[in-house]
Amino acid sequence: MAMREQEKIFRAYDVRGVVNVDLSPEVMARIGMAFGTHLGGNAKVCVGHDGRTSSELLERAFISGLVSTGCQATSVGLVPIPTSNFATMYRKFDAGAYITASHNPPEYNGIRFRHADGTGYTQENEAVKEQFFKGDFKKAAWNSLGKIEEADTQEVIDQYIEFILDKTKFKGSLKVALDPGNGVSTLTAPALFRKLGAQVEMVNERIDGTFPGRSPHPTEKNLQALQELVKKTGAAFGAAYDGDGDRVVFVDELGRPAQVEKIGIIISKWMLQNKKGGRIIANVPCSMIVEEEIEKAGGEVMRVRVGDVFISEAIKKHGAIFAMEISAHFFVPTYWFFDDPVLTTVKLAEVLAAQKVPLSKLLDAIPSYPIIEKEVHCPDAIKFRVVDKLVEHHKHMGDRVDLTDGLKVLYADGWGMVRPSNTQPAVRLFAEARTRPRMEEIVTHLEKEFQDTMAALNHEAGSVMDVPSKLPHGLGHGPDTGGNIN
Repeated sequence: MAMREQEKIFRAYDVRGVVNVDLSPEVMARIGMAFGTHLGGNAKVCVGHDGRTSSELLERAFISGLVSTGCQATSVGLVPIPTSNFATMYRKFDAGAYITASHNPPEYNGIRFRHADGTGYTQENEAVKEQFFKGDFKKAAWNSLGKIEEADTQEVIDQYIEFILDKTKFKGSLKVALDPGNGVSTLTAPALFRKLGAQVEMVNERIDGTFPGRSPHPTEKNLQALQELVKKTGAAFGAAYDGDGDRVVFVDELGRPAQVEKIGIIISKWMLQNKKGGRIIANVPCSMIVEEEIEKAGGEVMRVRVGDVFISEAIKKHGAIFAMEISAHFFVPTYWFFDDPVLTTVKLAEVLAAQKVPLSKLLDAIPSYPIIEKEVHCPDAIKFRVVDKLVEHHKHMGDRVDLTDGLKVLYADGWGMVRPSNTQPAVRLFAEARTRPRMEEIVTHLEKEFQDTMAALNHEAGSVMDVPSKLPHGLGHGPDTGGNIN
């Protein structure tokens, strides 16, 4: 593969590609050299990996490149990414790296870089990418090469569990159902809950990088085994994790999948009650129920762009006490700044044990508004320009817009959003409203605007054009929707 063809493996938040197609041991060694050079060749780096069939191989290749620059590498082995992040923070490393492709199919793998506090890289990813292509790597002398060490993996896991136990106020006994999805959360979640005194039921608990039980991406469509387990065993709730353990999807005691934002709201309200107020962070596509419910509970909601790395930055900047993403990432900053679904599961159990109210009742007490997400193909060469044209159009129409992450058009009774994908030739369309007909009206209108604008730009073979004059007229204009939010 030509060097510049490898550019596609570098994403906004990490590196990902198909093993031995895009991502070979040779490429991983070069990434290690680029990362080590970026760190100055004298950093102590914590390295962990998930349970994919290629992860151990690629970890060793990465470490070989890293130590060639003079950096020290300590492998914490097979652990969930929050546990690796914890080790980076708790054991005072200068930086971290974790081999994973998160929730991607099993043929994929990749790597995520971490700061000393366990949070992910943002603009630094671009610096590592530039170093990868530039070359000119720092090369340590034969007698100054970095050392390779292996930590006691079980000791690392035990430290993580004990840290959470020491800070958790859990009273009463619950039965919980856990679905690690053949991923690495099976190493921490069941042991932690058993030490808390909970009864634990399991499905898909065996680590297997081919993910035979279900996709490593937990969604409402593949939770049947967990739903059945919850109903069969009488568990208080069920939790399904993704492959590397940084996402979690819940089902209530009736076996119903729970909306991500509702889980976030339940935990946020509990924390706000104990702290007498505070800031809660949600990314832009999260439901408008977040503001409605959190503000009633005395909290302040702050919206940030999609990406766990941006959530972490916002938490530190604004002193938030909880954060959520629509993609099922949750953050409990009173413990640490990175996302951790197992810790979030513990906090939910803490709420249920204290309030002695079934999860279904807490969920049903929060309004449900119809919301939709659609992925629409759009060439990489024009997807950002299409969104820019739509921004111009809606500003010209006097719509109220939020430009934090793509374009979000705010109406009195709902909103629509178009956001370019950072990883695919596509955009994502979102719409939410208080009624289903209104939601469908918003998304249909937005998709037509998008398709018309994309067709015009394609027709001009990439030249810049004005938004077509035949765009459908805007929705919901009036005094209560005027003005711009930049």
